[in-house]
Amino acid sequence: MNLVLAVRRSFRAELIKLWRPSTVVGMGLLGALTVLSTVLIVSLADPARPRTRPVEGPAGFAVTTDQLATATGIARGFTGGSTFTGLLIFLVFAITITLEYSQGTLRTVFLREPRRLGWLAGRLAVMLTLVAVALAAALALSVGVAYAVARIRGIDTGAWWSADGAAALGSGYGNVLLASTFFGVAGTVLGLVLRSTALTLAVGVAWLFPLEHIVQGSWRGATHVFPGLVFDAVGQGGIADASYGTALTVSLAYALGAAALGAVTLTRRDVTA
Repeated sequence: MNLVLAVRRSFRAELIKLWRPSTVVGMGLLGALTVLSTVLIVSLADPARPRTRPVEGPAGFAVTTDQLATATGIARGFTGGSTFTGLLIFLVFAITITLEYSQGTLRTVFLREPRRLGWLAGRLAVMLTLVAVALAAALALSVGVAYAVARIRGIDTGAWWSADGAAALGSGYGNVLLASTFFGVAGTVLGLVLRSTALTLAVGVAWLFPLEHIVQGSWRGATHVFPGLVFDAVGQGGIADASYGTALTVSLAYALGAAALGAVTLTRRDVTA
């Protein structure tokens, strides 16, 4: 019961921080990235058959106009940009947790609330609730933009408004939210371990974006081994090199391992060290 009370107190306290301008900017960027990825995916969709050569860049951008005309096409713009959405979520979570150390906030918090795991659980709950709301708004924006660009390109969107289209939207939102959760947990734990904003961003961004994709270009197995790639595969509902089930299983393993590491780091280390 004491832990539950600590989570509730942390949740209420962290809600106040959501009104900071930096949080609004971060969630605004999420919407902007979703709109940008939607425009690119729909406007650059190949009218020919699916490409036979390897596709450079995020796998979600390898879309044809025939695929967009199906019921699942309504969510393609939203799920296709999960790579960039995940990276942004990682940055937001990593920055906010490392600022707690650099600003000395944790020392004050833990004097009033010594149950550190309860504080962390409440904090993550608030952040993930914010992400869920922001993603819902981004999904609405994506659908509107995708419809407008599809009409300009003459792509048939009749199948989008069917029951299958609604199901595609629901599963697409759920998958991207899951992937965002994994990215958020990774950013939080890396911040807890390294504590420095600059170091956390340098290590995290370098690994998740350029290094993983460079290795992926020469080793296809990287897609279902490296964390950023499997998180992205979950967000897209599975890809050619990593089925949804495999990506989800590996992602859960990473998330649970990271959560355990974060819990040990937070409870065993001095916050002033």
